[in-house]
Amino acid sequence: MSGKIDRRQLKTRKAILDACFSLIQKKDIQQVTINEIAEQANINRGTFYLHFEDKYDMMNNFENEMIGKIEEVIVKNIPKEQFNQQFIPSRYDTLVQIFKCYEENKELMQLLLKSSYNSSFQEKLREKLKVILDDEILDRLKGLHYNIPTDLFIIMFTSVSLSIAEYSYQSKSPVNIEQLAELIFKVMLQGSVKTLGLLKNGD
Repeated sequence: MSGKIDRRQLKTRKAILDACFSLIQKKDIQQVTINEIAEQANINRGTFYLHFEDKYDMMNNFENEMIGKIEEVIVKNIPKEQFNQQFIPSRYDTLVQIFKCYEENKELMQLLLKSSYNSSFQEKLREKLKVILDDEILDRLKGLHYNIPTDLFIIMFTSVSLSIAEYSYQSKSPVNIEQLAELIFKVMLQGSVKTLGLLKNGD
């Protein structure tokens, strides 16, 4: 599927997503059939195949869509000015925006996290974060004495942030995004970031 998607296509795509989200409340997406998705979305099979080649292509598209949204948030929040020693401690606002992105795409995130495609989504997200770090951040941190073990840092960040996101979706009480961001920020700063030597004691 390529090219610009018009409003009607977006509406149908949203109906398919909503149908999948509803169906995975009872069974994994692997056991869901195209007929069930079409019936739940109130479309015919032909309409489904206008959007996706098959169920695997559908999930692959949903993974890429969510990763694209996360990438957009991160890149938009990378400072344009020269990086300084406060780069990592100043990323709280970026984290808030990431959690807002998670919340704004709640059904899509839950579909990816609750299904057997969870590991595929996380692996793709880690690969994308590595590209962003390599292309947008690491070179600009040179000279600040940061020695970032990229792969390990990314694994820690994705595991913690997605686990907290999943917790927020399962919580029966309203969840405050700023409080969630503050929690993970403290966990990362006091735990993995210092452990990995990315902060000095005085930071």
